[in-house]
Amino acid sequence: MATPLRTRGYANKRVEDVTQAAGEAKDTNPKNPSVISSAGAVGKQFNPDGNIGQVGEAVGGPFSKDGAIGSQFDAAKDGIAGQVEKAVDGPSRPATEKK
Repeated sequence: MATPLRTRGYANKRVEDVTQAAGEAKDTNPKNPSVISSAGAVGKQFNPDGNIGQVGEAVGGPFSKDGAIGSQFDAAKDGIAGQVEKAVDGPSRPATEKK
């Protein structure tokens, strides 16, 4: 049996816990969002009304904001974007707020 890979001591923690800790360690917050948060210059492009998000809405199906893939980009939820948002302490899921 192979030994599990340990990554910076976080191997046994949930993604939610790790992103919470990362967000709390940042100097950004909802009033001073990171560039990759949902309100930042890059992150807002992935919102349903942003340049990239509009493509998913136009394609529809799993790529729409409520679809299996598109919903992963909702920063207020537990998907990929939600975890990034919490890690960068963005407006939709600041690390200081528990879900």
